[in-house]
Amino acid sequence: MLIRTSKAPSILHVSSLASVIAAPTRALYASTKSASLLLYQSLAIEHPGIRFSLIMPSTVEGDFRASAVDGGSVREKDPNKSGLKREAVAERCIQAVDNNEKTVFIPGYMRLAHLLYWIAPRFIERQARVKYGFND
Repeated sequence: MLIRTSKAPSILHVSSLASVIAAPTRALYASTKSASLLLYQSLAIEHPGIRFSLIMPSTVEGDFRASAVDGGSVREKDPNKSGLKREAVAERCIQAVDNNEKTVFIPGYMRLAHLLYWIAPRFIERQARVKYGFND
């Protein structure tokens, strides 16, 4: 129906960096994000007449993070105040669809972190432990 009714059929999937890089206390959240990522990728293969854009932002400012913990208390310093600006993420989403970009990491250097996770997983896991306060 989208192909029949739109001059430029496009689907934007806003996911999370958690779909490709694991983080402590985020196992349930990350697994649902990973599952939706594979669903999106499968649909893109099945429907070549539709442009698919995938956005994977890192932490976005706001209070969502405080409630997205699988177990235990939030260990980050002030998770509600830091992160990407919502407006910047929204603008990048529009840009990705307009430019027919397939996969967008926000910030862009997180693509490197994703690749490093395959090459040097212990390094990335150590960085995640530090970020989330799992140094014990």
